[in-house]
Amino acid sequence: MVAAALIAVAGCGKPTTAITGLVTLDGNPVPNASLEFFPVSGKGRVSFTKTDDTGRYRVAVWPTPLKVIVTATKIDGKVQDPYGPDGQMMDRVVNTLPENYGYQEKTPLTAEPVEDKTTTIDFALESSDK
Repeated sequence: MVAAALIAVAGCGKPTTAITGLVTLDGNPVPNASLEFFPVSGKGRVSFTKTDDTGRYRVAVWPTPLKVIVTATKIDGKVQDPYGPDGQMMDRVVNTLPENYGYQEKTPLTAEPVEDKTTTIDFALESSDK
C-alpha cells in the first residue's frame, strides 16, 4: 500500500521537459519580455514565461516542435479610453520589439525541446531597421 502511494506521488512531480535561455535584441538582453510557446501541431499546451532582469528565462513545455512569440511592452503616454466614461484616459501600452516576433503567424522563432531534458535556446532578436 505504501509503495503504491509513493509511485502515485512520484508521477505527480515537476514537468521534466524545459527550455532555458537568453533573449537579446541587437545583442542586448531584453528584461521583462513575455514569451509564449505554441505547439506547431496544435496538440499540447501553450506555455508562458517572462525573462528576468538579465533577459534569461526558463519554462516547462510540451515536448513537441514549438512556435515562439516574444513581446516586451512599455507605457508610452495616455490615450482616451474608448469604452470608459467620456474623457477618461488610460495608459497607452506599446510593444518595444519588432512586430514580427509578436505574432504566431509571423514569428520566425521556433523551439524543439528534448523530452525529459532541459534544452537551452537563446533568441537573438534583431531590429527591423538593422
